[in-house]
Amino acid sequence: MAGMSVGEVAGRLGVSASTVRMWGRRYGLTASERSTGGHRRFSEEDFSRLLRMQQLVTAGADPAAAAASALPPGAAAGPGHGRGGPGGAVLAVPGADQRVRGLARAAGRLQEGVVTAAVLESLAEHGVLPTWNDLVLPVLVAAGEHWHATGTGIEIEHLLTQAVITAFTSFATIEAETVQVSSVVLAGGPGEDHVLTLHALRAALSERGVAARFLGPRTPMKALSGTVRLTRAPAVFVWATLPARLDAADLAALRVARRGLTVAVGGPGWETVDTAQATWCRSLEEAVAVLEASCRRTSHTA
Repeated sequence: MAGMSVGEVAGRLGVSASTVRMWGRRYGLTASERSTGGHRRFSEEDFSRLLRMQQLVTAGADPAAAAASALPPGAAAGPGHGRGGPGGAVLAVPGADQRVRGLARAAGRLQEGVVTAAVLESLAEHGVLPTWNDLVLPVLVAAGEHWHATGTGIEIEHLLTQAVITAFTSFATIEAETVQVSSVVLAGGPGEDHVLTLHALRAALSERGVAARFLGPRTPMKALSGTVRLTRAPAVFVWATLPARLDAADLAALRVARRGLTVAVGGPGWETVDTAQATWCRSLEEAVAVLEASCRRTSHTA
């Protein structure tokens, strides 16, 4: 095989080519092949490592740790990045636009109100998915990198997470006035504490007129089945970053909780689980599309 160019890899990942190059320089996730002309080319194995890192970072892992997990045993990761500074920590967001730099600066200074206001402004102007992908995720990545490089700043990540949750919750509440179809159910899987992605998903669904019941973190699968039966939900989405306590049998039991139920899952925790009984959504955009389609289909047949 000729392999993939950096542009092709970036297109498949949904990021910029500069981001792929940065991951190579900073974390060692580089192309392992070269074309006959001497240009670097990525193999499918190289792409899988980059995808693994992206999934872990999206799920809330710090980038350096995510890269170390994605690299083959014995491979050396890059040096990482980030350092503190006067007037609050400096979160490095190289190449970012003014909005991202401003959000990173406010987060580093622990200005919760400023962070919340900036995210709300972006939601109103650009919508949920662009705000999540282009504004929030880069700063979450920078906060994780800062903590990994310095061993300090966990309070930045916590404050940033809470401020983003506040903004997405407020936006979803406003958008709920336009909801037109049945409610889906969103939940963190058993043992799952990191559910920021679900807040973004709920806001994105509300933006499209789809209501969502959000059960929060650490939801037992039996409780999910009971909720589906009680509310007659057309679809359920379960998020997991770690495989602990996940089981294919639980997905099968959930699927029969209601006739015609769409069971969707997301997050890197499902990689080692048989998800034949569910639709595995690899991105926020895909989760929105699957859940919205299920609700619209149910609404039309009701």
